[in-house]
Amino acid sequence: MEIITATLQTLTGEVTAHRSGSKQVFLRQTDTPTSLTQVAHGSFRAADYCELHSHATMEEVFFFLSGQGAYTVGSETIPLESGVFVRIPAGLPHRLEAHGTDPLTYVYFGVAT
Repeated sequence: MEIITATLQTLTGEVTAHRSGSKQVFLRQTDTPTSLTQVAHGSFRAADYCELHSHATMEEVFFFLSGQGAYTVGSETIPLESGVFVRIPAGLPHRLEAHGTDPLTYVYFGVAT
């Protein structure tokens, strides 16, 4: 298996699957024989959000680097700022939104269940 390295400066930006915010993908499911579906750096601008949704066969984990926002996971709303970690089990409805004037940035992992 090959070693994969990347920097944010060399990765192409793309729109997220939810059509809000942007991401730069470090690792895709096709790059690894593991259960990882994706490893990415993401950014939501002020007032960006994704609609309430769930993934039947994927768990997600987020580590927030900067900015402010809120993550609604099930019936709980989690305030977001630098240093906050959120795990979302497969099948649980969730919604991400950015607040404030600075971008909400994060590192994201998707894991097939």
